[in-house]
Amino acid sequence: MDLPSVSRLSSSQRWSFLAGVYAFGCATLTARLLSGMLGLFAEVIGLPPGVSVAILASPALVAGAGIWWALVERRGAYTYPAGAAFGLLTALATGMAWTVRFVSVWSLEMLTAGPVPLLVGLVLGMTALAGTLVGLPIAYARRRSASRTSPATTANSL
Repeated sequence: MDLPSVSRLSSSQRWSFLAGVYAFGCATLTARLLSGMLGLFAEVIGLPPGVSVAILASPALVAGAGIWWALVERRGAYTYPAGAAFGLLTALATGMAWTVRFVSVWSLEMLTAGPVPLLVGLVLGMTALAGTLVGLPIAYARRRSASRTSPATTANSL
């Protein structure tokens, strides 16, 4: 199977791929910073301890690319609000993917037991905030890239 090289992709496809890789990198950093809480989570759902941070960040790669394409590239919305929404939705999609995995391993009842809802809410809240903030730099980079190719593209956008 021959995968197309990144250089043969359209500009929108390259930016979507880049956004997915960027989201994965940011999710990895966030997972590393929250490793105290997420380490326990990784343990209870059976992730290998040595690579749990990368595994926990992995849904951001796919979600980030898809969400970036849907919110930014498809609409041509090279704006900061679109970048913030990209980060927020990517973080929430990643968190929800792992919440669904937790429920599939431990059942819905465990999600409501003891401090679990508080921990889930705390982690989702922190990652949502981080996601919103990390969406802004890639929006800036995309705006700069678009303005170099077509100044009218970003002249009237936020």
